[in-house]
Amino acid sequence: MTSSDIRFSVLGPLTVTRKGVELDLAPRLKTLLATLLVAQGKVVSVDRVIDALWNKDVPKTAVATMHSYVTNLRRAIEPDRPPRAVHGIVDRQGPGYVLRARPESVDAEWFVSLAERGARALDSDPAAAVEDLSAALSLWRGPAYLDLRDSEVVAAEIARLESARLEARQNHAFALIAAGAATSAVVELEALVREDSLAERAWELLALALYRTGRQSDALGALRTARDHLLEELGVDPGPALRAMESAILNQDSALDENVSPSDSRSVVTRPLPDSTPGIRVPTPLTRLIGRDDDVAAVGDLLGTHRLVTITGPGGAGKTRTAFEAARRYGSGEGPWAVLLADLTDLALLPSLVGAAMGAPFVRGAEELITIIGDREVLLVLDNCEHLVEGVAALAEMVLSRCPHLRLLATSREALAITGEVTWEIPPLDPEGPGVELFVERATALRPGWQPRHSERELMAEICRDLDGLPLAIELAAAQTRVLSLEQITDGLADRFGLLATTSRTAPARHRDLEAVIEWSVRLLTEDERELLGRLALFEGGFDLEAAQWLTDRSRILPNLSALISKSLVRSETEGTPRRYRILETIRQYAGRLLTGDEAGRWADRHLAWATELAETASRRLRSLDADTWMRRLQHEQANMRAALGHAMVTGDVDRALRLACALSWYWYRTGYAHEGISWLTRTLDAAGPDHQGRGQALLGRAMLRYLVGDAVGGNNDAVHASEAAERSGEIEILARSLPYRAYFQQLTGDSALAQELIQEAARLVPAVGLPWVEAEMMMIRGQITRATGNFPLAATQLIQAADISDLCGHDWASISAWWIAAKVSMDLGEAERAIRQAAHAVVQLDRSLDVTSWLAVVHVLGGALGMAGRAKEGAMLLGAVQAIGGRVGYSPEIMDPVDGRRNVAAVRSALPEDDFRRTLTAGQALSRDDVTAMARELVGDAQGDRGTRATLPGHR
Repeated sequence: MTSSDIRFSVLGPLTVTRKGVELDLAPRLKTLLATLLVAQGKVVSVDRVIDALWNKDVPKTAVATMHSYVTNLRRAIEPDRPPRAVHGIVDRQGPGYVLRARPESVDAEWFVSLAERGARALDSDPAAAVEDLSAALSLWRGPAYLDLRDSEVVAAEIARLESARLEARQNHAFALIAAGAATSAVVELEALVREDSLAERAWELLALALYRTGRQSDALGALRTARDHLLEELGVDPGPALRAMESAILNQDSALDENVSPSDSRSVVTRPLPDSTPGIRVPTPLTRLIGRDDDVAAVGDLLGTHRLVTITGPGGAGKTRTAFEAARRYGSGEGPWAVLLADLTDLALLPSLVGAAMGAPFVRGAEELITIIGDREVLLVLDNCEHLVEGVAALAEMVLSRCPHLRLLATSREALAITGEVTWEIPPLDPEGPGVELFVERATALRPGWQPRHSERELMAEICRDLDGLPLAIELAAAQTRVLSLEQITDGLADRFGLLATTSRTAPARHRDLEAVIEWSVRLLTEDERELLGRLALFEGGFDLEAAQWLTDRSRILPNLSALISKSLVRSETEGTPRRYRILETIRQYAGRLLTGDEAGRWADRHLAWATELAETASRRLRSLDADTWMRRLQHEQANMRAALGHAMVTGDVDRALRLACALSWYWYRTGYAHEGISWLTRTLDAAGPDHQGRGQALLGRAMLRYLVGDAVGGNNDAVHASEAAERSGEIEILARSLPYRAYFQQLTGDSALAQELIQEAARLVPAVGLPWVEAEMMMIRGQITRATGNFPLAATQLIQAADISDLCGHDWASISAWWIAAKVSMDLGEAERAIRQAAHAVVQLDRSLDVTSWLAVVHVLGGALGMAGRAKEGAMLLGAVQAIGGRVGYSPEIMDPVDGRRNVAAVRSALPEDDFRRTLTAGQALSRDDVTAMARELVGDAQGDRGTRATLPGHR
């Protein structure tokens, strides 16, 4: 029996059918099966299988019992398997077990493939997209792994699949709208937002679908409901897309019409109102407000259309200054009057304080205040509401409901959260521009006549970045220039709370030093919120909801996280799905003190466990159809991965350190972090010792990275040692993967005979592994080695096979590499025009990929092909772009590929006078990646971006 007779279904309860008959599996066998399925063809160690089966309650007979479970699982799904058969569906391999299931036999993989295909067809063929996405969604029988949802074994996989399902459902609705079936889309989207009230894209599409069915008021109602849900559950305002859709519907924007595609409908934008004229009766500033013109204008616009506007943000962000300036410019009615609440502690005095600001100091309560305001057109600024937020909210709601022409502008680290409120979250200053401008202005006030040099401005920008662009922190740092150099201030930011204190005698106590600013906010938190903030401080560079759930009780995470966002201690990034959250570095350093001793270590271990699980899941997907999604996921988490690796090394958790470094090695390769990857892998290998079971995989990862930096000898040594380690441990996958690269390294270093011997051995072994992406890489390398023998037709055939296998399994890197080598074959044959088409095609295919190294390599070949074709100036421009962009990431195709790389440069250089070559090379250094891709599109006759066009490989018909 083959794996094609078996069907694994996880999109609902976990079921297995053999020849159409469902198997009856015991719960333990289902857990075992799920553990192997989630690994997606990777070996799962015995220890990890035992952890999955028993978690912390491991019996003494665990190993023997686990083996019996494996035997029972084999009998269930492979009843005809001969005794002692080496290969089957469930196999022992090296230190663990592997499940060899074809992707099409697992409903989850088939779903992802169909959903990806449908997503690619959204703009070009909506009807085809509807068909593919309908087929994909029909595979779901309920929540993924329904009968195992409480098991940590499948937690990450469930999150991945449910996220993909949400995206597919939204894409299906998008396709229906584009195909003219907006009524059907409304039905689907209404069901979707009932299930997931925080899915902003679904709300946006629902509004568009309702509008296109003639239900404008319902469309606006849907957007209001979305806003209410986001405010109630997360404490945030809708993102830019929802706000833009609301404005477009109100204005009946033509971009929403039936004859406009949904993708174009998403480009609608709101139009700002004219600036208001200045007002009076708020404190006059003693210094210039820097970097807040856009915020002041935006708040003024909001005041023109809303009666309660609250400026939110962390302490020291400039809320008060921005509010006062916006109020001064607001030219309608009486006021503005400023009500300064920072020192108020008795809520009973609040109406009196408001009355006093208006010139009526003897107001005895809210009723008298309402009588005084009456029908007058008044603007009040309520400054620093956060410590009295409930009392201020109650008073604001009362007076606004009974004084129809009153407008309130509030500043608070937390929104008032009452009906009719609109919030404006004030962002940090741009460190490069307004941040440096503020630093210079405050510093020169202490050192008149000082004109900072360029190098000093760069140091100032670094200081402003480290301080998160917080104006108060920047001002406190600038004040230290009286006694410290910029270098000393930069170094001192490691202890920023000791460094940054003010000498102003009139500054409020909460603004006397940076620590007091943060302490003021943290003191207002509940115990649960404070505890969560301390744990979230372990995340560097941000986190999403799934990551945060690893560090707390899942049932408590949402309300407490929402509170931290509302209180401006955590920022919600409104772009992208899922939403990401970030703690400003200054707040994060303070919050890190909230965890002490064993508690800090325990939660740092959980952070490490999350990072390892995420990286290993991503590693399995980086050679599949959704590779770009996972590349971007790892890009978001780079700072977290570094922190987790550092923690593992410091605490001596060598196993997890090596697992994490191995899982990241392919990401490092494709994004150009070669030197960083080599460093981490070397450190973890040294710590692990020569007998560690993960040594082979780590050595292979380092071999690839060494090749990337031009160290073919070192790469070969690592590949040889990886093979030896794999042979000792029985890891057939590592052995099969290492052999082709050993062959490639031998060919690079001049031993063609050994290269041929090794690639033949790889060709025999690789099919036994059963992983198409490994076969694709082997065939691509085989094509290169055949090319080196001069047999160009055979090389072309092998490269065609490599590209076809790669395209089927979604391994875009191997496909691009096949095109890269094919272009070099064309150059070997003197067919420069064909080489141009092939290389340009590969550049276009990588348009939106995060793969930097492959992109640079194929652009380098494209430059050489242009030189060979008599278009040397264009070639020199591209070589200049490669030189500049590669220099920024520390990668050079010419060093990695010394023979062909030099040929590319020579083909261009020899066709131009030396002065012209250098001048054009320098001009090319100004090109961006988008500029180069635009050139490539023109070269393949693809200026409109039709990614379906394929250039031909040599011999490809």
